[in-house]
Amino acid sequence: MFLDDRRKLAGATLIVAFVLLFALNAFVGNVARNLSVDLTRDKEFTLSDGTRQVLKSLEEPVTLRLFISPSLIKQIPSYAAAASRVRNLLDRYVLLSNGKIRLEVYRPEPFSVDEDKATAYGLEGVPIDQQGEQVYFGLAGTNTVDAEEKITFFHPSRQRFIEYDITRLVHSLGTKKKVVGVIAGLPIQGTFSMRGGMRPAWPIMGEVEKLFEVKSIGARAESIPDDVDVLMIAHPQQLSDKMLYSIDQHVMNGGRALIMVDPVPETAPRRRTFMGPGPTPSGSDLPRLLKAWGVKYDVSSVATDAERYVQVPYRYQDRVMYAPHIAYIQVRDLDLNLKDPVTAEVETLIFGIPGYFEKIGDAETTITPLVTTSPTAMVRKAQDYRQEPDLLGIYRSYVPGDKKRWLAVRVTGKAKSAFPKGRPAEKEENSKDADKKHDGLEHIAAARKPLNVILIADADFMETRFWARTQGTGQGEVQTPFANNADFVVNALDDLASANPLIKLRGRGSPVRPFTVVDDLRKASQNKLRAKQRELADDLSDVRKKIADARTQSKDGRTVLTEEQQATLSGYMAKLITIRQEQRSVLTDLRKDVDALEVRTKFYNIALIPLMITVLAILVAIWRVRRRRRYENT
Repeated sequence: MFLDDRRKLAGATLIVAFVLLFALNAFVGNVARNLSVDLTRDKEFTLSDGTRQVLKSLEEPVTLRLFISPSLIKQIPSYAAAASRVRNLLDRYVLLSNGKIRLEVYRPEPFSVDEDKATAYGLEGVPIDQQGEQVYFGLAGTNTVDAEEKITFFHPSRQRFIEYDITRLVHSLGTKKKVVGVIAGLPIQGTFSMRGGMRPAWPIMGEVEKLFEVKSIGARAESIPDDVDVLMIAHPQQLSDKMLYSIDQHVMNGGRALIMVDPVPETAPRRRTFMGPGPTPSGSDLPRLLKAWGVKYDVSSVATDAERYVQVPYRYQDRVMYAPHIAYIQVRDLDLNLKDPVTAEVETLIFGIPGYFEKIGDAETTITPLVTTSPTAMVRKAQDYRQEPDLLGIYRSYVPGDKKRWLAVRVTGKAKSAFPKGRPAEKEENSKDADKKHDGLEHIAAARKPLNVILIADADFMETRFWARTQGTGQGEVQTPFANNADFVVNALDDLASANPLIKLRGRGSPVRPFTVVDDLRKASQNKLRAKQRELADDLSDVRKKIADARTQSKDGRTVLTEEQQATLSGYMAKLITIRQEQRSVLTDLRKDVDALEVRTKFYNIALIPLMITVLAILVAIWRVRRRRRYENT
């Protein structure tokens, strides 16, 4: 009887437990489904403050249409998590937008009305099987003035950027775009080529156009449109005095500018010769304006850095190898001004043969560095990089410097016009028309508002190969960033145009996770090797000179070495062997350091946690045994 009662009690307990479990599951699913814990380093799954600010600042209603094909989730389960995340994000956007965002969800299947809508909005259909069935996973947005923005497909390589991509789309539709006037000496907006037809704009300009209205200002133009909020000048070439004056007056009147000069513009169009492409064109400079703003810049010099170099493919003696390109500089957080909003959220930048800035001693302006080299950067002549450079030779001849070089700066404060005498003189035949054109326009001799200009000593860094990998996605392409170059440019434009909450969001989720400790070990070892190689080359040159000076000729015309010369040569060979041994020792030490780091990393990631759990389990088992014995003894 007692046993039957215990069985009934156990059964009832199980039933109650199952009821409580289902009730708790239903409660969590309906009440607490938006609660989560984000353990990622960049808080990738936590809605950022920048997104919240965007949603609160929307000026007009936005309609978002999410298209997710059921076949995509069924046949590729990895997309189920991405689809769930996108849907949950959009639900939170709707909740936080105070009614400004409306969400519509469509499930396009082959030959359905929803598929027709997806195609009409320009979303990308991706074939999922051999029969060619198209699936969709994209977002289309519109506002009340029929403006349209879209994410054609949530590509797997951009899963880390989902929040930014959606917030950027909402911000673009819900707020009025600022106007960016572009003056470019590089084909960043596309160009026509006799060899390849029309070449598209650089992808970085696509990022700019998502947030700004872009107006192209030709190099031969003589004025800046009145509605331009920010000037973006990339590698200025052959600007007329009238255009330089217009830029000067734009800044003196409180206008903002992002200016990129470049001592070695690798991406500039080259003149072709019978031997192939000619040398890199001359660099760009704005000496008159920069001097007036208190900035020193030497277009004939470049900054190189053996502690921040990038490995690049290099042909050496008919074989391809990887060589350190010390003028391709990869900077990290140690080289960035984390107090400035433009660089505060940036993690990695890569520059291609940049110049550098300095402050003119008696300048009234304030020059604040945003990006710098390491403290041991070396200055070289730009001419060394105009033809195909000897990367290994340049690396081996590197001599460490003694201070950081400024690759990007912000110029603020008071400044005077670069044209103290006023507007440049007009040609006589056009003087009357010019007087009418400029009638009523007052010359501004000193800045009416504090200066705010951002200068970058490189323009090539905007080219895609310096910041992103391009992948084909059926009908189009997608860029997966490995550096924050595009973020840096758009952040600068955002900051100059107005304080934009997207700045706080744009640098999040950077895919760059370099093994900095291993990289630093490797570069330190290579720097030691470079010093040994330079020492060897100097010794070799010295010994050869001594042998040549002491050389004697025998009667038969053959070169004869005296005993002293032979001893010198033997000494050199002994020193050569010693230096070779030291080189091998350096490499061995490097391998030991890297191997030790690898062993420690594997131990922490693989063995430590299981070991801790095992020890904890043993301690619990011992405690339970002792507890049982105490219970039995009582």
